[in-house]
Amino acid sequence: MPNLNVYLPAGHSAAQKEALLTRMSAVVADSLAAPIASVRIFLIELPLDHVCVGGVTLAAEARAGGPVSPGGPTIDAFLVAGRSQEKKAALIAGVTQVVGDVLAIPPAPVRVMIFDVANTDFGMHGVTAKSLGR
Repeated sequence: MPNLNVYLPAGHSAAQKEALLTRMSAVVADSLAAPIASVRIFLIELPLDHVCVGGVTLAAEARAGGPVSPGGPTIDAFLVAGRSQEKKAALIAGVTQVVGDVLAIPPAPVRVMIFDVANTDFGMHGVTAKSLGR
């Protein structure tokens, strides 16, 4: 049910990406009281020349030899509508914490956007979530 797209600038190790995905899955399941088997997270890794912060690409910052701004990640969370504000706040806090713990990125550049999708507009198993009682 919860589907997350994580947009991450390139440059992290395979171990970091695996830890990010597994720990984030647990946080999503815990914060939303969702079965872990229903959590889907897709990591979309972006080249540094495809990420722009403050009008400057991360690649340009790297070429200039200065510090590279933390460029995210940005996390889009698609949920069947109806979760409480408390659960959504816990989701935002939890995934932000995992990013900090695993990738050493402070909370400031992390963006989390929650999209509530009507149960008639969210499909699983070839049918709507509503028809499955969700």
